[in-house]
Amino acid sequence: MLNRLQDRLNKRLEEGTLRSLSVFHGIDFYSNDYLGLSTYTLQDFPSERFASTGSRLIGGNSENFMDLEQKCATIFRSEAALVFNSGYVANLGLCSALFQKEDIVLYDEEIHASIKDGLRLSVGKHYRFKHNDLQDLERLLNKFKTQKIFVYVESLYSMSGTFSPLAKLVELKSVYPFELIVDEAHSGGVFGDDGAGYAVSLDLQHHLFARIMTFGKAFGAQGAVVLGSKILIDYLVNFARPFIYTTALSPYDVLRIKEILDLNLNNQRKQLAENLNYFRSHFKDESRLISDAQSPIQMLRFSSDQLLSIESSASVRGFGIKVIWSPTVKKGEEGIRISIHSTHTSEQINGLLNIICS
Repeated sequence: MLNRLQDRLNKRLEEGTLRSLSVFHGIDFYSNDYLGLSTYTLQDFPSERFASTGSRLIGGNSENFMDLEQKCATIFRSEAALVFNSGYVANLGLCSALFQKEDIVLYDEEIHASIKDGLRLSVGKHYRFKHNDLQDLERLLNKFKTQKIFVYVESLYSMSGTFSPLAKLVELKSVYPFELIVDEAHSGGVFGDDGAGYAVSLDLQHHLFARIMTFGKAFGAQGAVVLGSKILIDYLVNFARPFIYTTALSPYDVLRIKEILDLNLNNQRKQLAENLNYFRSHFKDESRLISDAQSPIQMLRFSSDQLLSIESSASVRGFGIKVIWSPTVKKGEEGIRISIHSTHTSEQINGLLNIICS
């Protein structure tokens, strides 16, 4: 058995795609810490209980949990909210509980692995459509028009830095009777009033069946929340196994999310937009940029040899960047994923650009 495992590892090594864990000390251009909140220190943690000790339905619930969910519903413009331990777990819980045998789920091919894994756990049938290709989606909507259909997308795709055409998707809902679910993992905190997400920035939240907001990225915390109707939330409490049978977030995590949601982060969002504009305007070869101009995720395409050279040069000079290899992205679509933060200085951005563009 171990030989079989080693053979698969060796294949990855030969392909140059073997993953390994490492610790990097330098300038961070790779994490999802868009607003620099990962270093935020909780101002007050009065609880003497540092562990939740059980699931929410047993011993892990608290007034702070309930207050957090009410706060999430208010800030993110939703009727109700349910906190999960991570965005991955939230997608597993929603998919595995919601979709029934008679349901059809159509999803963008670039959607996150957590959603794909959740769909594998569900009993519904699921089919992918080409990335942001509404014609391909409409082909499938026509094919299954007599059945109950859900469409699952991300508002901002993490491996391409492209936005979903949410307004056009909402328009399609007037032609085809489907429910729209949006994962806002990479847009939460960055877009919309109070960082309420991309859907809110377009005032489309009322047209969505559910949204998933992740706290582990721009919000600099742990956990996630599913946003939707009170009926949906009550349903998940009763049928979402990853919620029911998981030890709840710790009291510290709950209070950290609450405190960060109370922060005024308008200056950080403004600085992030300025840094992004600076990066884009000083990048010499626009043909290599495949991401939307407003996205804090900037994906750059180079040949495989160039990717390795750039990543190595950056690391030696104290810049942390990551090459995204297949199978995370399609073979032939590998690239360097740059994450712009509000905390970056123009000098740091210039230093990175000098490495990339040399």
